[in-house]
Amino acid sequence: MTSFLKNIATSSNLLFIAAIALGIVLPQAAVVTFFLILPALTVILTVTLLRYPRGFFRQPKKLIPATLLGNLMNYIILGNIIILGSIFLIRDEKIWVGMVLIAAMPPAVCILSLGEKILADQLLTLAGLAGTYAAAVILTPLIGIAFLKFIPISYTKLIVLVLSLIALPLIFSRMALDRKWENEIRNRAGQITDGCYFIIYYTLAARNAELIKQWPVELLLISAIAIVSIVLVNAGFFLIRKFYKFDDQYLSSLLLLGTMKNYGLAGVIALYVFHSAAALPALIFAIFMFVYCVWLKVKTGRPSPATF
Repeated sequence: MTSFLKNIATSSNLLFIAAIALGIVLPQAAVVTFFLILPALTVILTVTLLRYPRGFFRQPKKLIPATLLGNLMNYIILGNIIILGSIFLIRDEKIWVGMVLIAAMPPAVCILSLGEKILADQLLTLAGLAGTYAAAVILTPLIGIAFLKFIPISYTKLIVLVLSLIALPLIFSRMALDRKWENEIRNRAGQITDGCYFIIYYTLAARNAELIKQWPVELLLISAIAIVSIVLVNAGFFLIRKFYKFDDQYLSSLLLLGTMKNYGLAGVIALYVFHSAAALPALIFAIFMFVYCVWLKVKTGRPSPATF
């Protein structure tokens, strides 16, 4: 228990807790922060791209196996667990939209820092994450068409999202590399992303503050799906470790790719394109990812990194 509390008591983790608590108790600032969530997410993705070493993508053939494994874990396994659970448990249309968005998301970018801390396979984590984001350009719209085809969508807003979350991070990261700013940005990456995540999760909590205070049954249902998705994937890896000999670093990387979605991205899309209630699943899943990340750190006995 002491180790668990020590891992929570980092600036990043406390800021995450503060963002949600303040969003629920003092939601008034969401009128302003709503307009900052897209820039905040753009900054996070730009900083993430700078973690990739120069020349990483120059030999794409070497990255194909890791890319395929990343998509297998993130979309085929985790995505289907979330969708199947939602089909049986979720009846509210807005919440259903939020669950589909989560299933359609690539992995959380925090798996890069978390993978370093738990000594996961670095190449597999980097390539798997990059491959899932590349695939998301095609898979996310396809998943949306398959499960949200009867729900009206603003395509103008979707175009803005694509430009903000794909084109701009690529352009900005390229500019930073050309001007050799990457080392300076990396040294401040923690503070930069912490501030951006605070804006995003404060806004998600604030826009759903009234709904959360009503404590609807959907909160329990979403929580159940979040817990089961983590437990099932971990149980599968426990059995693999028990009966087969695989490299622990390799399995740790696959575990990260198969248990954590980019809930911040899902929540921002939900707020921007759909409805505030559609962002509630992303917020609840993010809370369980927070606890799960701390548990991983306790398990490995290493200090907890930012777990957003």
